[in-house]
Amino acid sequence: MGAVLVCLVVPPLFFLVLTSLEPGYFDQGGLTLQHYRNILQSGGTLPLLRNTLIFSTGSALLGLILGMPLAWIVERTNTPFRGLVYIAAWISFATPLIAKGIAWIMLLGPEAGIINLWIMRLFHLEAAPFNVFSMSGMIFVEGVLWAPLVFLLMAAPLRSMDPTLEEASTVSGAGTLTTAYRITMKLALPSILSVLLLAFVRSMEAFEVPALIGLPAKVLLPITKIYIALAVSSTPEYGAASAYAVILLLLVGASLYLYARATRAAHRFYTITGKGFRPRVLDIGRWRYVTFAYALILPTLIVLPLVVLLWISFLPFFMQPSWQALSRLTLANYSTVFTTTAALSSLKNGLVVSMVSATLAVLITVIVAWMVVRTKMTGRHLLDGLVSFPLIFPGLVLGLAVLRTYIVLPVPIYGTIWILIVAYIIRYLPYAIRFSYPSLLQIHVELEESARICGATWGNILRRILVPLMIPGLVAAWIWIFLQSIKELSTAVLLAGPKTRLVSVVIFDLWANAQLVELSAFVSAFSAGLIVISFLVRRFTSRFGMQV
Repeated sequence: MGAVLVCLVVPPLFFLVLTSLEPGYFDQGGLTLQHYRNILQSGGTLPLLRNTLIFSTGSALLGLILGMPLAWIVERTNTPFRGLVYIAAWISFATPLIAKGIAWIMLLGPEAGIINLWIMRLFHLEAAPFNVFSMSGMIFVEGVLWAPLVFLLMAAPLRSMDPTLEEASTVSGAGTLTTAYRITMKLALPSILSVLLLAFVRSMEAFEVPALIGLPAKVLLPITKIYIALAVSSTPEYGAASAYAVILLLLVGASLYLYARATRAAHRFYTITGKGFRPRVLDIGRWRYVTFAYALILPTLIVLPLVVLLWISFLPFFMQPSWQALSRLTLANYSTVFTTTAALSSLKNGLVVSMVSATLAVLITVIVAWMVVRTKMTGRHLLDGLVSFPLIFPGLVLGLAVLRTYIVLPVPIYGTIWILIVAYIIRYLPYAIRFSYPSLLQIHVELEESARICGATWGNILRRILVPLMIPGLVAAWIWIFLQSIKELSTAVLLAGPKTRLVSVVIFDLWANAQLVELSAFVSAFSAGLIVISFLVRRFTSRFGMQV
C-alpha cells in the first residue's frame, strides 16, 4: 500500500516542480529558474499576491459573518423555522459552484443583471448600483458560496457546548447578546479561528469565481494566471504555469500550517467533560423576530440564483421577468439539452468517475488506516503524511500536475477517463481518511485477535469483521466524495478530453459559447437530481447515525 500511495502522490509533485524548472519547448539546455525570474521580474507578482490576500481574506470573513451568527441562531435560540437554514445549506451543496457563479452574474451584472435593472427602474438611476465584475463582486459571490459550509462547521461545536457558563452569566445579570458575545463566542473561538483559516485556504484555491468574474474584471490571481498560461495562450506554457502552481502550493502549504497550529490548542477551551449536561436553547423573546429575519438571509441567497437559472431555462432567449416573458415560456431547452450527445455523455462520465474514484479512495484509506492504527511497522506514519499530502494541491494545480505526469510517464491513460479517476482519488484521499480513522479507532482490537485465534486470515478479518463494523463511516465517506466529485470543475477542466467531459466542464463550455438558456436547463435538471439525492442521503445517514 505504501508503494501505491507513493505512485499516486509523489509523481505529480515531482513532475510539477520539474516542469517549472525546464526551459520552453523551443529552448535547449538543462534545468533553469528562468520561469521564476520572469514571474518575479514581471512587476505583476505583488499585485497578484495582494489580490489573493484581499480576495481570500474578504471571502473568508464574509462567509464567517454570514454563517457564524446563523449557527448560533439555529443551535442556541428558539427562533421559529430555523430548520430552513439546514435545508438551504443542503440545497447549496447539491448545486455546482460554477452554476451559482453564473447565476450571480445574471443577477448583478452591470449591463443586464436582473437586480440591477429592478433597482435602476425603482429609483430612476442612470447607472447600475452593483457591478459583480470587480474585486468586491468576487468577494461577495465567494463569501456567499462559503457561508453554508461555515454554518455547518460552526453548528456542531455550538450544539454540543456545555451551557453551564452561559447560565452563570445569565444569573449574574448579563443579557442574551452579552452572554452570546462574552461567553458563547469566546468558548467557540478555536472553532471560529479554524473555520476562518479553512475558508481562507479554500478561497485561495477557488477557481470558478476567479475564472467567471475575475477574468472579465481583469482581477488576476495565481489560479487564473495558471489557467491563462494553459488554456488561453495559443501554445500551452507549461513551464510558466507550473512555476505559478509551485508558488501557489507554497502559499497554500503555509496557510495549512497556520491552520494546524491554530487547531492544536483547542484543548484549552474544553467544556464537555464527564459531567452530564443538556444543551440549552435560549428563549430570546421578541428578538426571535429579528433572528428569524436574519435566518432568512442565507436561504434567500441560496435559492435566488437557482430561481434565476430555472426562469432562464424556460425562455427561448434571456429576458427580464415580465408578463410578456411569461407568454414565451417553453420546454424546448430541456428537450434540446438532453437529446445532445455531450450532455448525456457528461452525465455518464460523471457517474462513472465519481463512483469509481469514491470506491477506490475509500478502500485505499481503509487499508492505510489499519496499517497506521493496528500495526507497529516502521514508517507507518509516513503513510499518514502521504495520504494527507494532497491537501496542499488546489484543484487546478492538481489537474496540471497529473496532466504533466501522464504525458511523460509511459502509462496510457492520458486522454481517457482513467486520468480523471486517478486525479480524483488523489484529491479526495485526505478527506476519505478522516472518515476511516475514527471508524477503525472505535473497534476494539480484541475482535481481530479472537478471529486470528480461530484461524481467520487478514483478508477475512477485514472483509467479515472490520469493514461491516466500519460501514457507517465508510458509506458517509463514499457519499461525500461522490457528491463533491460529480460537480467538481477545477481539476477536470484541464484533464477532460472530447470524449471524457464531465458535467461541470460541459456547463463551463456552454457558458463560454454563450448558450445561456441551454446551460440553465442543464443546470436546473442536474441540480434538481442532486438535491433529491442529497436529501435522500441526509435522511438515510441520520437514520443510521452517520454524519455526511
